[in-house]
Amino acid sequence: MIRFKIDSESTELLDRITSIYNFKRDTITGRIALSLSIEKGRLFLENENNLPQNGREYTPTSNIFGRLVNDIDNFTLYKTIFDQHYNKELTESEFIKLYKLHLKDGLEIWNNKLNNSDITKGEHISLLLKPIKKGLTLRSKTVKTSSSSKKFNVKEFEDILTFELGKTEEGENIEFKINDLREFDNRNIAIAGMAGSGKTQLMKDILYQISKNTNNELKFIFFDYKGEGNPEQLKLFLEATKCEFVDIVNDGGIEFNPFLSISLDERQRPFSIKAFVDTIATFVPSVGVAQKNILTNVITDLFDSKNGSYPTINELFENLEEYYEENNRRPDTLFAGIQDLTTNIFNCNPNNTDILDKSLYLNLPPALSDTLRQLVVFLLLRYFNSYFSSTNDCEPKDHIFPLRYVIVIDEAHIYLKNKNARKALEELLRLLRSKGVIIVMLSQGVEDYKTKDFDFASQVKLPICLNVQNKTIKPLVTLLEHQAVNINWKLKSKNLSQEKDL
Repeated sequence: MIRFKIDSESTELLDRITSIYNFKRDTITGRIALSLSIEKGRLFLENENNLPQNGREYTPTSNIFGRLVNDIDNFTLYKTIFDQHYNKELTESEFIKLYKLHLKDGLEIWNNKLNNSDITKGEHISLLLKPIKKGLTLRSKTVKTSSSSKKFNVKEFEDILTFELGKTEEGENIEFKINDLREFDNRNIAIAGMAGSGKTQLMKDILYQISKNTNNELKFIFFDYKGEGNPEQLKLFLEATKCEFVDIVNDGGIEFNPFLSISLDERQRPFSIKAFVDTIATFVPSVGVAQKNILTNVITDLFDSKNGSYPTINELFENLEEYYEENNRRPDTLFAGIQDLTTNIFNCNPNNTDILDKSLYLNLPPALSDTLRQLVVFLLLRYFNSYFSSTNDCEPKDHIFPLRYVIVIDEAHIYLKNKNARKALEELLRLLRSKGVIIVMLSQGVEDYKTKDFDFASQVKLPICLNVQNKTIKPLVTLLEHQAVNINWKLKSKNLSQEKDL
């Protein structure tokens, strides 16, 4: 059974604060103080000195942890919270030591705020309302995916969009009307082909035709994960498509603020902050629940301080750095991940034009770590998801489905191997299907498009198979069964081999 003493200073603070709020018991004050310390993400070092045991004693009958279910003491619940917070299974003595340190820390935080408040005006009540409101918002079961409750229209290409993919054996052009509902109820494209099979060249040709046949009205973004793009070699393509080439390393980053995916609407903001933090946690290694909570709180406070404007990534890191210093936290993977994003990855100038207003070839060279390259792609995808989810669904006119944008994700197998990234891609495919956005994925093998938790091929109506390494029939059938573009393939000795190049 738990029995322990706290120090005299904590006892005095408990009594003072309990008296100010007229709480029935000091244990109520203690639980609130503890939550204030945990919410701040405070971590005490293993060699932190024990507090003196010269204050109030708590026994099993003191109900220090409260009772919630079946009148059972909440000790186990609090112990679990501390285990998670410190990412280890604490002994009972370690828990009690840390409990007393966090109790005193929370009481001091609370007392300092009270000293700067006018209690006669009720400001001490407002001090508690803010964290309570935040907690109630996060506990809401309402699922919101858009960044704003407002729906608005965006520019659409309303004519039939056609492009060609080569010729038949008889010499006839293979033409596709990608937004003709008589041919396609889905406009997503998947291209499979091993390195050197011509995926990128084929995709550039499709983008060229899309730009030409829409008079450059339909904009696109091409994520070149390999980072092999060269503006001189791409000059004709860039000029013909009126596309801007941006090399993340050599051009000083991209003119874009990833915080734009977060809503400025106070009701929507907690949900979009959570989605933003989840994106960071998907690609930055070893970001656990405690770190996600810290990042959520830092971003929330940062937005509160900006009074309706967007912060920058540099401001985020500055606030995170300050937070770590104040709470004696050692730099970890979260700290390093946010710090990496400040190295000229994003130009967050508020005067930047909207990234959707132009076609963009985004080069992600190997000089960037895999973590950073993947994170850049998905922070942009998070914005596209947020933006287009907030628009009205496209309204077909006769048999023509209007189009708004094209997203090309090269080396998609990199993301499909990541469970959380797969979920984000699945959400993107499902949500943007009705928004006039064409999503194109390029991968090395047909088997990449079918995972144990989701069949991406089912969300694709235009699969294109080039020369792939694995030529067994089953994965090819899985990819091509919905609607196949089978370019000059012949069955030979139970294998498929490419007869000629595009």
